[in-house]
Amino acid sequence: MNANEWQALLDRAAERYLDALDREDFDAMASVWELAGTDPELERLLDALHVGLLDDQSHASTAALEAAVERHLPSASIIRATAGPITVAEVADELFRHAPDRLPAAAHALNERLRQSREPLPADLGLFPLADWAEATFGTAPAEYWKAFRQAALKVRMRANSEADFRLAARRGKPAPEGGK
Repeated sequence: MNANEWQALLDRAAERYLDALDREDFDAMASVWELAGTDPELERLLDALHVGLLDDQSHASTAALEAAVERHLPSASIIRATAGPITVAEVADELFRHAPDRLPAAAHALNERLRQSREPLPADLGLFPLADWAEATFGTAPAEYWKAFRQAALKVRMRANSEADFRLAARRGKPAPEGGK
């Protein structure tokens, strides 16, 4: 049997397995796994299929849960692991969920627009440097909006720093040497 014929045989076995999985035919699944017990290549293929299926299911479940939380609990915060710098959108989202009283309608409209921005926050979160940068980048807004935006930015930055500290603390440490110390 040449390599193409062998690959076609593996593909058919995988197809048979996925079909049995969809139909919840446990006997058919068991027979494919039994065959895989004698063929390491088929076993690796089935393992890879399961990893892919679990990964797809996990992403779909997470997305569905996040959508439900955002739809039914608009004041709730979904905390996602941050990758890279904090963005204007993350801060605007925090401000949307925890808006101070009496912000003008123009501030709410600007905040909605900023929730779409992937622009990273500047390093300096002092009120005046932040407001100057933001107005140069996004346009003018009432002073109380930039004050509230700054407070939200500090909160998001502190949360991101604490998550990083937690990940660092939760790392697996070196095993203790024999003898206790």
